[in-house]
Amino acid sequence: MHFFYLSVRDSMYKFSHIGLMGLTLVLSGCGNDDVNFARLSFDRAVVDIDYRGRDDAIQQVYLDGLQQVFKAAGIAPEAVKIHLDEEKGDVTSLLLSTSLKDGITDAQKASIQSALKKIITDKSNGMDIRFTLRPSDMETEIKRHREEAARLNKEFNTRLIVKEVMVGISYDMREMMLSAMKGSTWSKGEAYCTVAMTVSPALPFSDIVVNHKEEKPVGMSLVRRQGYSGYALPTDIQLGYPHLQAKLDSHQILISTEITNSAPGAFQRRNRGMKQMEIELGSLGAVSHESGKVNFSTSHSLDKRCRDMAIELGRPFTFAMGDSLDRLKSFTFFKL
Repeated sequence: MHFFYLSVRDSMYKFSHIGLMGLTLVLSGCGNDDVNFARLSFDRAVVDIDYRGRDDAIQQVYLDGLQQVFKAAGIAPEAVKIHLDEEKGDVTSLLLSTSLKDGITDAQKASIQSALKKIITDKSNGMDIRFTLRPSDMETEIKRHREEAARLNKEFNTRLIVKEVMVGISYDMREMMLSAMKGSTWSKGEAYCTVAMTVSPALPFSDIVVNHKEEKPVGMSLVRRQGYSGYALPTDIQLGYPHLQAKLDSHQILISTEITNSAPGAFQRRNRGMKQMEIELGSLGAVSHESGKVNFSTSHSLDKRCRDMAIELGRPFTFAMGDSLDRLKSFTFFKL
């Protein structure tokens, strides 16, 4: 199976530090004695596309997420008002206000702070992943490969950070040749949705390959290269998110470097260790392509569908995609 690589536009954002510095009192204008007590900054706009300067243009997903935080802190829904900073015209930040007279307590504010801080901490931590090698299950009979594999650590731990969505298109060379013989430059292929993940620290391997039996995935192996040759080491993989681990165990998602290493210049990078891998989320269906290229409309559609597929799986993908409280970048609580 061969893959073309389609570049995609969405990339991971840098995370800002949490601001907790004291600021002067800011009047909110939401009520006679209401004051802003916090500002939440996100790495994307929190308003609907048809924003016209109204507080009700805030996307419901942000309002619902904050109400869950307030509920967990024992705060009544009407005790905190959520609004945009109309004076600055900032559509990436939300202001929280409450009544000075009978608003929320210091303990409730601390509970909100703690919940927001946890989002940013979880976001910056990425996803832990553990590889446990099984050298006894190697299929190679080459002695030097088995001897080197026996000397390796049996366990490797690293962290994955969401980078971008990538769409790969599988193709059959025979089908492409048959199309060419009929005078057509277009042929059919299958599009696959993957999410590129940065590996930190890098792993001393060049590839991750999916093992198949009767054309069905049965596991994964890490590949060690020695010049132009190499060998595969079967491995068990443990992910830091239980819901993703369950899908990995049932082969609903896979981990590999097949699309990553099909890009130009990949061979040189592979000999310097594994710094990126992808999580394969599944098929996007059949597409028509011209030597791996699709038209703009198809590319845009595949990109969006792939991103939606990732968002549906939740964290860690929602830290870099879609709309939710997971897009929180920083927050500041004002000193009242």
